[in-house]
Amino acid sequence: MGLYATDEIYIEARPRSIIEALTRLADDPSWWPGARAEGAYGWVRVEVPTGRPGSRVRFKASIGEVREWEGFSWTLGDGELVGRAEWWIEAFKRGAIVHHYLDVERGPRGRWRRTPTVLRRHRWAIRRGLNGLKDALEARAAR
Repeated sequence: MGLYATDEIYIEARPRSIIEALTRLADDPSWWPGARAEGAYGWVRVEVPTGRPGSRVRFKASIGEVREWEGFSWTLGDGELVGRAEWWIEAFKRGAIVHHYLDVERGPRGRWRRTPTVLRRHRWAIRRGLNGLKDALEARAAR
């Protein structure tokens, strides 16, 4: 049994700028409100607020092959959710549509009971990060 979720947002910025910000999150998490990130080439550990006071989502993701102009994948192996996330960047008009696809194999400590709640918190955090990225890149482009 698996759970799947998708989200998308339009960002008026070059696809390359979007991919660079997402893959270099550990170097500069300032665009993701409240995020703390660390990592090196090939992986990132992220801790971000979920919208509830004191509640945070934590995960470590291995960054898969980056397909220039298209996107990349994350393998979520250490955190509340175990599975895979795909970032697909689709050039559109003066910017790009950022698609985030999540395929969860296993929930918290292998139990599915809390997984829908954890998935909802994770998606909220991802959407907040994407909106922060949109604001940062579009403000930079407006200068």
